[in-house]
Amino acid sequence: MNANNPGHWSRGQLESVIKCPACGSAIRISTAFERRDNESSMPDLWRMVQCSDCQSIWLDPRPDAQSLPRAYDNYYTHSAESDEIPQSGTSGLAWSLIHGYLNQRFGMHRKPAAGWGYYVFSLIEPWRLKLDYYGRHLTRSRAEKPGRLLDIGCGNGAFLSRAIDMGWQVQGCEIDPKAVATCRSIGIDATEGDAFHPSLLEQSFDVITMSHVLEHVTDQPQLLQRAYNLLRPGGMLWLALPNPESIGLRVSGSAWHALHPPYHLCIPSQAILLSWLKEKGFSDIRFLRRGTHVRNVWRTSQTIAQREAIASPSKSQLLVWRIIADALATVSPRRAEETVLLAKKPE
Repeated sequence: MNANNPGHWSRGQLESVIKCPACGSAIRISTAFERRDNESSMPDLWRMVQCSDCQSIWLDPRPDAQSLPRAYDNYYTHSAESDEIPQSGTSGLAWSLIHGYLNQRFGMHRKPAAGWGYYVFSLIEPWRLKLDYYGRHLTRSRAEKPGRLLDIGCGNGAFLSRAIDMGWQVQGCEIDPKAVATCRSIGIDATEGDAFHPSLLEQSFDVITMSHVLEHVTDQPQLLQRAYNLLRPGGMLWLALPNPESIGLRVSGSAWHALHPPYHLCIPSQAILLSWLKEKGFSDIRFLRRGTHVRNVWRTSQTIAQREAIASPSKSQLLVWRIIADALATVSPRRAEETVLLAKKPE
């Protein structure tokens, strides 16, 4: 928001969002979350508020439809990123064990690989959950024969490259032309456009994945309906997005990395997501445990807190909270940094 002109931001016009985009309530909690964007790439001060009824978080005011694309001029998906678990160039016992687990669990072909790594990580629950997330939970037990996979909002194609290694026939769609160019440069089939692109109209998929996409769109139920329509009967939707009821938000407040204004327009709660998915016809909806995952993302929150002069816990307090957060995310999805779920389209 521009302090001198509240109807504008540095790249265009603003629009007010009085009611919660998730549930329609006009009642919000008294505390607002205010700061600049994560990278401080723009001068604007943003305000995000939380719904008192459904706990979803939204941006108010937000860029209007004409100016929102300008926020993505320097977005991080423009360039290829290094894989968290590289497909080559790794060695040592730890990597061999990790590769062994991924090969057995997801049908990957990583080397070097120790087959007994599958049994090792199966016994270490926090790390097993972390590795399952890496494969977007598309295990051989859920998808015995990989088919067609669409990644909506595929960014620079990092996951699609991984899915090819898992045996999937992949396709991506992405509205960011620079990110699409990055995908194509590494041989990934990516459509420049969103899930409603005409080229997808006559297609159907066995699996659709959306990683941190839903919070970027204005009409979230419409996108979920589109995903349902694009799935074959018996097909599966995998969804990941920030959790507005996470411990991270309680610990970091306005510095919480996943607020990510002005890109995140609305972060729906798990209760709202469940309601939407049932309404669209999905069944067998399961919220998944996340396991060990907060260390790196909380570092981002701490960097934001220091830059924006936002009060934050001490290092010792953060360590305690981090242990608690990872432990809770291992036993329950309720307070994890991310909401991760699987849902099926009935046969």
